[in-house]
Amino acid sequence: MANLSDDTSLPLLPAPRRIETGEGSLDPCALPVMEILAPDLPGEPNDEYYTLELTPEYAKLSARQPTGLRWARTTLEQLRRLGRVPPLRIEDAPRFAHRGLMLDISRDRVPTFDTLRQLVDRMASWKMNHLQLYVEHTVAYVGHEEVWRDASPLTLEEVSALDAYCAEKGVRLCANQNCLGHFERWLRHPRYAPLGEMDRGHMFRDTFFVLPNTLCPTDPRSLRLVENLLQQLLPRCSGLYANIGCDEPWDLGLGRSRAECEAKGRGRVFSEYVAKVADIARRLGKRPQFWCDPHPNEDGDRLGDIVALIWGYEAETNFETRAAAHRGAGREVWVAPGTSCWNSSTGRTWNRRANLDRAVSTEAAGFLCTAWGDGGHRQPWPITLFGFADAAMAAWSGPGRYDNVAVGLHAFGEPQLGKWLAQLGDADAELCRGERPGFGGGCARPVYNQNALWQELHTPWDRREGPGDASAWEEVAERLEILARTLPSLTDPLLERECRHGLKIARWACERALLRRRLTPVPEDRKKLAARMCELIAEYRTLWLARSRYGGLNDSLQHYIAFTRPY
Repeated sequence: MANLSDDTSLPLLPAPRRIETGEGSLDPCALPVMEILAPDLPGEPNDEYYTLELTPEYAKLSARQPTGLRWARTTLEQLRRLGRVPPLRIEDAPRFAHRGLMLDISRDRVPTFDTLRQLVDRMASWKMNHLQLYVEHTVAYVGHEEVWRDASPLTLEEVSALDAYCAEKGVRLCANQNCLGHFERWLRHPRYAPLGEMDRGHMFRDTFFVLPNTLCPTDPRSLRLVENLLQQLLPRCSGLYANIGCDEPWDLGLGRSRAECEAKGRGRVFSEYVAKVADIARRLGKRPQFWCDPHPNEDGDRLGDIVALIWGYEAETNFETRAAAHRGAGREVWVAPGTSCWNSSTGRTWNRRANLDRAVSTEAAGFLCTAWGDGGHRQPWPITLFGFADAAMAAWSGPGRYDNVAVGLHAFGEPQLGKWLAQLGDADAELCRGERPGFGGGCARPVYNQNALWQELHTPWDRREGPGDASAWEEVAERLEILARTLPSLTDPLLERECRHGLKIARWACERALLRRRLTPVPEDRKKLAARMCELIAEYRTLWLARSRYGGLNDSLQHYIAFTRPY
């Protein structure tokens, strides 16, 4: 038998640890199935370890635990999807025990319940076992109606129903509620504004303006509000963990807690507050997690037994240094890379895969890949799903095991779509990495937390800067034109429309980039471009409502409506 561990002739998602194949071919659908649960099964010391054998006589599935048998059945289903395959033997086990996805449902876009169920179905088919929905204000908490009234939130009953559905599929739904920062949607209301650290917006690090976003950690009312939210949400999620967030408290120490932060230290004030929230989660039967910012807020060992989520979303993110610090403090560590789908209509394939590889090369107990909704959550659903599929491969199989054909087949039912989406996400990669001269000459800077097309989309007409000169953008335009011609014909009309819409936004941004780099821009061209955005807005609205709830749509649309002004 030949060892085909690195061969893509059997596109499976995720790629199994070891495959041996024999001569000939057989139909997995026609074979009787034998299942063996053997606690003493030899092989890797992993509770999820399984073996799968296909011979002309049978399909034999063996595992130590029921979970291993579940994954063996999952692999068999994928093999059946391939049609005829050679006789084979698979030995398989995951790299991480906890393999999670987190979807932001608070930056305008709240998926329909059917969309969430479909995501859970895919997670189970990819052997993922942990789901979080990032919540700021989009759960219908009793007694807080003014905050979520226009957001089309998940009801508490829907959270319970989703939890039950996850459990059927071998996925654990874990609660996620930010509990310190990112409270903008609460603090804008008169009833909650007094709980804020600040009563007005400010320039954060002299870089960008932020509205009041942080609860005052020294106000007992803040803790009472958070406790009420957690008491309502946590019992609805059967997963062991509860993510209490607490990332990016931009206002901390600048307002009402300034004196205490100056006296005790900002890190201690932060840690004492987080420790109190963590205690609430423990009393509710959950193990708390929190986001560890790249510039840490926490102070020493005061947080105790709390799971550290080490997040970072760029190709060069250093997960290991922060992970080692938290491991040294005795904390369980999870790595939290990203899909690189937000602030983009195309994704960033090159960045995502490098980011995932760095994350899964780090010593950690768990893995949580995040899909955020910055800038109105405007990325098309296929771009998000492609990122999640890559994450599933990395979490199970380790770095560098990406297979575009497997993604196309097992994420979308379209074998050729994975390659197309990967190329779409790399269309402007040179400009993102700063490898071409910048607008106006000189060296371009790398683009972070977005792609170059997205940055161009949001750069004022009269600003004589930006990644790439005209020749670089002409090359991007050519790649996008090729992608427009080569999108495979898809069986799902909605999926095809979503892919084309993301491409249309990218081509609009590329045309704008070329217009900005003309020495003598033609005003009429700007007007035509603005008129085309009106058509894209109408399409965006239709596609949004196909998978997402109405609440948040108008807020998201405002970002595009700004582009209908040609000057």
